[in-house]
Amino acid sequence: MTGRFREAYVAAQQHLREAPGDPAAVLVLAQIALEHENFAGADKLARLLRSSGYRDTWLDLIDARLALSRQDGAAARDAITQAAATGTDNPHLAAQIGVVLARTGLHAEAVRFSGQAVEGAPRNSGYRYNHAVELQFNGDLAAAQAQFEALVEMAPDHAQGWLALVGLSDDPPVAWRETLEALFARTQETETRLICGHALARWHESHDEWEQSFTWLERAKGRKAREVAHDRAQAEGLFSAASAAADGSFPTVADQIDARPIFIVGLPRSGTTLVERIVAAHPQVKSLGELSEFGIALKRQLDTPGRHVLDEPLLKAATEVQDLGPVGREYLRIIAGLAGDAAVFTDKMPFNIFYAPAILRALPEARIICLRRSPFDVLFANFRQLFATGFSYYSYAYDFGDTAHFVGQFEMLCDRFAETLPMDRFRVQYYEDLVAGQEAQTRDLIAFCGLEWDDACLSPQSNRQAVATASAVQVRAPVHARAVDRWKRYGAAADRAVEELGRYGIAPPGA
Repeated sequence: MTGRFREAYVAAQQHLREAPGDPAAVLVLAQIALEHENFAGADKLARLLRSSGYRDTWLDLIDARLALSRQDGAAARDAITQAAATGTDNPHLAAQIGVVLARTGLHAEAVRFSGQAVEGAPRNSGYRYNHAVELQFNGDLAAAQAQFEALVEMAPDHAQGWLALVGLSDDPPVAWRETLEALFARTQETETRLICGHALARWHESHDEWEQSFTWLERAKGRKAREVAHDRAQAEGLFSAASAAADGSFPTVADQIDARPIFIVGLPRSGTTLVERIVAAHPQVKSLGELSEFGIALKRQLDTPGRHVLDEPLLKAATEVQDLGPVGREYLRIIAGLAGDAAVFTDKMPFNIFYAPAILRALPEARIICLRRSPFDVLFANFRQLFATGFSYYSYAYDFGDTAHFVGQFEMLCDRFAETLPMDRFRVQYYEDLVAGQEAQTRDLIAFCGLEWDDACLSPQSNRQAVATASAVQVRAPVHARAVDRWKRYGAAADRAVEELGRYGIAPPGA
C-alpha cells in the first residue's frame, strides 16, 4: 500500500464485482479498513481470508497490527515473526513489517526490513528516518548518523531527523543551528516547533551554552504545555494510590514460578537503561526492553473501567484483590515470545514503579530495582527530554514547575516503598553511587538478582543487545560520572530548580 486508499478501494470493489471473493481484493479492503482504524471491519475480512485457507505476508502483517490494537503483544509477535520469516521484495510491505517488529520489541530483526525499505524507496523520508532510528537502537551509531545526514539533505524540514542528528554529533556545526532557527521561525506547527526547540537546546548544550539551552526548551515547550494542560491533582492521585498499595504483606522469594523477571523502574532519565545494560550483560539474562505488558495483564485481569492502562482506579483495584497470581501468569504468557528460553530477563519500563506492590504480589520470583538520582539532575534530565508526544503520562515534562512537582511526588513514593516493600525483592539503587563505585555496586546488584558473578557486568558498553530508549547513544560508552551535578550548569534555571523543588521539601546537597 502506498497511501492511495480511495483509488485502491474503488479498484478492489470493481474487481470483486467481476471476480467475487477474490482474496487479493479482500486483502486490499482489509488493509484499507485497518488504515482507517476500522478494526472490526479489518478483523472480519482477515478472518474470512484465514477461514478460506488464504496465506499471504500482507495478511500476517494485518493480523499483527490487529493484535497490537487489542494490546495482545504475544499474538502480534507471532504474526509479525511469520511475516518476517516469509519475507517480501516490496519495500512498502518491508517498511510496515519493520515498524511492527520494532513495536513488538524485535529491534534486531526490524533493522533488516527498515533497510530493505530504504533500498527500495530511497526518496521516502519516513522509511529513511525509521531505518536510522533502528540502526541507532542496534548500536550502529556511525551508520545511523550517515542515514540522518542523508535524510535532512533530502528533507531539510524534517525536524525529527535534525533532533536525532544533533544528538549524535559531538560538535554540531553552526550551520545546523542556523537551519534549525530558521525552521523554528517559519513554522507555526506546535509539534515542529517543539522538536526544533529541543534540537536547538541540544546544540547549545554541546557547546556548553547551558542557559541558552534552557531558554530554547522553554520556548519550545510553552505552547505544548498549554495544549496538554497537565493535571497535578490527577498525578497526585496516581502516586497516592501507588503508595497505599504498599500496605500489607508480600510473598518472599520462592520457587513458585520458573521465570525470574527483573523489573528496573524509576523516573525516566535516572539511570534505568544503564542498570538494564549492566544486568543484561550477564550471560544468563536477556533484556526485553521497555514493556507495557504488566499493566496490560493487570488491566485485562481486573477489568476496570476506562481506557487507560495506568490510572488510579486500576491501582486501587489491585489492592483489593487477594490473589494476583493470574495477573502474573498472564504477564508471563504475553512476554513468552520475547523471553524465549531465558529463565532470567529484564523489563525496563520506568513507570512500572507504580505497579511495584502488584508486581511483587503477582510474581513471587520477581525482583525490582528502583533507580534514584539527584532530584535536581533528574528534574533537568526530564525537562530536557522530548518524550513520545502521544503518551499522556509524560504530560508533566512540558512545564518546569510541573516536572518539579512530578519529581517531588516520586521522591515521596520512593521513600514509602523503601520503608515498606521487602528488601530481598525491592532494591533502591542510587545512580551516583553506581557511577562512583561501579564494581562494588554492580556486585551488589548481581547478587540481589540471585545471579552468580560474571565480569561481563563491568563492561555494559560491550552488551550488543538493542536499546530502544532515549539512552541508546549514552549506554554505548563506558560508565562515567559526567552527568552528576549537571544541573548546576544551568545558571539562573538552577536557582529556579532550588525554588521549585523546595516546595516539596527537597533541598540541594549541603544546604
